[in-house]
Amino acid sequence: MKKILMGIITAVLLFSGNSVARAGDGTGVKAGIKMWLNDWSRTAPGEGTNTSDGVMLLGPAIALKFRNGIFADASYLFSTSDYVFADPAFLGKSGRQDADFTLGYMVIPGFGLLAGYKDATMKNRDTGNSSTVSGPLIGVRVNAPVDVSLAFYGGLNYLFTRFKGNDSLGAFQEDSPGWAFEFGIKFAFTREFSGLFGYKYETNTGKDSRVEDTFAGLTFGAMVAF
Repeated sequence: MKKILMGIITAVLLFSGNSVARAGDGTGVKAGIKMWLNDWSRTAPGEGTNTSDGVMLLGPAIALKFRNGIFADASYLFSTSDYVFADPAFLGKSGRQDADFTLGYMVIPGFGLLAGYKDATMKNRDTGNSSTVSGPLIGVRVNAPVDVSLAFYGGLNYLFTRFKGNDSLGAFQEDSPGWAFEFGIKFAFTREFSGLFGYKYETNTGKDSRVEDTFAGLTFGAMVAF
């Protein structure tokens, strides 16, 4: 699925053509890096809640804005260290990879609707087992400029995701829908270079197992306009 998402990103870039203008008129292409410093909390029936140490996810991001109000975003983040819980017997050490793609339309200058796809993979370093939460999403986006250099942003997505995993008992899958929201500030240091600082919260719950996984923490980003 990650290869499919990367293909979508490439296609958007190749076929944007004359629909994308330079950043001077508010449209264009921005590319850079995004970071998410988060911890992982898991709540399971009969086991209570366990929370990991903080882990930094890091990777490339791209944002496109078109003259007709359409926008597209994509990112691919991977953990720079493993999630480790206070109880070493709980889940073990796990790494994470996230691929996200969204396509949307600004209904009015400060408010947009979007749809997309998410694919998050966790791999247990101790056992080699992996699990994936993936599926489509829909959401809204808000931008509130303060001046030419500063703006507040926010977004809320509903995730139509499904969990797939395997362990010593075999393969298992179930619907695992959830929510994700992010808010913060964006600051334009120059016409070409901008940064963001915010907070992101993402959670999903298995419909059969009732296991709830939550990832939450600070986000950072730096983008260059082309």
